[in-house]
Amino acid sequence: MMASPALDSPWPTSTGDSFCGSFNIHMEEQNPADILPVLEDPTSSVSYNHTIPKPPPVPGNTHAGNKSIKRLSESCYVPKETIDTWDKLFKEGCGADVYIITEGKSYIPAHLSVLTLASPVLGNFLRQSKVQNGMRYVKIPGVPYEAVYTFIRFLYSSCYEKEEMKKYVLHLLVLSHSYSVPSLKRVCIYLLEQGWLTKENVVDVLQLARNCDAPRLSLICVRMVVKDFKAISSTEGWKVMKQVNPALEQELLEFVVEADSIKLSVPGERREVEEKGREKSVLATV
Repeated sequence: MMASPALDSPWPTSTGDSFCGSFNIHMEEQNPADILPVLEDPTSSVSYNHTIPKPPPVPGNTHAGNKSIKRLSESCYVPKETIDTWDKLFKEGCGADVYIITEGKSYIPAHLSVLTLASPVLGNFLRQSKVQNGMRYVKIPGVPYEAVYTFIRFLYSSCYEKEEMKKYVLHLLVLSHSYSVPSLKRVCIYLLEQGWLTKENVVDVLQLARNCDAPRLSLICVRMVVKDFKAISSTEGWKVMKQVNPALEQELLEFVVEADSIKLSVPGERREVEEKGREKSVLATV
């Protein structure tokens, strides 16, 4: 069981306020007496043994079962009022039994049952934390308060403010990967692919995409670097990457050289076929 998920990225970044410093995403158990003074590291951890139940019998008619599942998915609809109710539950924190401590000693009230259902990884850690005065106290260090707030809110209602999402999309990509929230991860990847990639952040996004197992996003970043290599290679992000990850720089240079050689030597339709083959090779690499 993963009690403290972590995703360490040894490279610094260059995108300013929206994404700064290396990531070290993990959870820390907190004592309520330590919230106002200095927050301390956890002193103990608890592991649980789970009895794995036997699987249910195989259905007699698989075809009929698939039809039933299809009908259920087609008829599923969540009204706005329901979404608003979950969003209100998060914002008001009624009946909260968890405090999520963030940077700057700020905290976010939440509910163990909701967090456990939305993120089994996060829920597993919370269940192992000590209960003190009816509350569980955990910390997510290294991430701005606004990013953690957006993350926890999404676990409740799948809602987010566009401005906050755009500002903290890279933090949220890491959080969604670290704590296994596929729906949020898909949103982050989609928004980056649909226009939030820039010359300034594409190198950072490429490295995160590889660490967060997002191969299509990685391929899009590589294609962008190859297409506009001259401008991107002069950005601060490229300079930082060159220092801390020279192997990636060499790999990207090889893609650029290969792309240039194809343009010079292969005309017409054959060039298009060659480029598609190269893209498949890049995808396999990332």
